[in-house]
Amino acid sequence: MKKFIFILAALALAGCHSTARDASPSLLKDGVQLQQPKVVADAEHAKVIMRATGFTYPVQFSVRRGGDADQRPEILGTVVDSGRGKVFGWIAKMSEVANSAAVKRFPQLEVLAEPGKTIEVLGESRVYDTNYYRYAEKTVYACGPMSSAFKPQKQKVYLVEFVIVGAGCEQHAYDITDPAHRTPL
Repeated sequence: MKKFIFILAALALAGCHSTARDASPSLLKDGVQLQQPKVVADAEHAKVIMRATGFTYPVQFSVRRGGDADQRPEILGTVVDSGRGKVFGWIAKMSEVANSAAVKRFPQLEVLAEPGKTIEVLGESRVYDTNYYRYAEKTVYACGPMSSAFKPQKQKVYLVEFVIVGAGCEQHAYDITDPAHRTPL
């Protein structure tokens, strides 16, 4: 009887999920990934890259697409600044591999966008101290959600950068089709 109740409870809990649209990778769904799959801007789409910089706190990115019937933000995943360019290359690479494979935190996320339809990119960073009073969580750092909305054009590449500055944060959007020039949106 106890086994039956346990199995029934497990099945009931497995069927429960939040109302968030979650497209972020998980270990159960996607297995071990050493990096996030790359996206290529084709003749009919634009490419949007999402990155975090300034500190190693994780940043969760979501998108809301114009013209989508369901206007809830779609969670794409979590990004973390590995320190590339600030620490030795091998340390940054090891950080990227460990974060990507174990906890699905990538150096950047990429997504295709429909040209002419507004895309809103939401970035949010929250860090919790789970050792606070044993069973309670204490927020160590929280910033966001920050929002950047723009209308992409065909064959263009855009960068949305979440910048952690001291105890605050900023989010900026750029056209980086020409990598040598960042054009603010």
